[in-house]
Amino acid sequence: KDGEKTILAGKEVTIVDTVKLDGLTKGTKYQLKGWQMLKEENAELIIDGKRVENDYTFVADDEEMKVEISYTFNASALGGKNLVTFEELYDFSNPDEPVKVAEHKDIEDDGQTVLITERIIKIHTTATDKDGNKELEAGKKVTIIDTVTLESLEVGTQYKLVGWQMLKEENAELLINGKRVESDYTFTADSETMKVEVAFTFDATSLDGKQLVTFEELYDFSNPDEPKKVTEHKDIEDKGQTITFKEKPEEP
Repeated sequence: KDGEKTILAGKEVTIVDTVKLDGLTKGTKYQLKGWQMLKEENAELIIDGKRVENDYTFVADDEEMKVEISYTFNASALGGKNLVTFEELYDFSNPDEPVKVAEHKDIEDDGQTVLITERIIKIHTTATDKDGNKELEAGKKVTIIDTVTLESLEVGTQYKLVGWQMLKEENAELLINGKRVESDYTFTADSETMKVEVAFTFDATSLDGKQLVTFEELYDFSNPDEPKKVTEHKDIEDKGQTITFKEKPEEP
């Protein structure tokens, strides 16, 4: 709709096909039918078992006319695919017996081709305490705040950010009382770029001299029964994600 030839993959994308027709008979009723084709496969695009198609019926008020047909569909799984629009024009004077009068079916037509680009969500993170410190005193109740910046989110989509603490030296999950120290945050994207926070509160009395690194995974939570992982950040060497607990001074 903005005149672009590339569209970012998403749950609701719209392709607008602008069709110029000449040689029409004024006063005649026509129906223009169109559908989407997968260029690489040279096959009809099928979503949820149905062909992605649309039609437009009109009465010609001139020999030359320009009409538009829109196709709105779920393109989440079409990243990297080229779509080509095919059309057929019918004389619709007798709707019971429409007569095809023209068509445009050229899988190599660049003018009819739209590229669906992959949605790549980027994630940047920083872990500190609530005051922004990177070095903490070990204690019974410690809180680490993970500030996460996300880019290229799909507006209106529900996401779930899951995070957990890792012991840097061991490159292993931090377990307290046999449980992984983890937290999550569920939200609906109201912008393509968002900053969210996840807090981890736990008993750190035995962590003197240890370094913790926060790991994250982001899930598309549109279907909570089948969450889909869309990005992750798991870098045990990431200083921005690292918290250091001070060594306990030796008692004289």
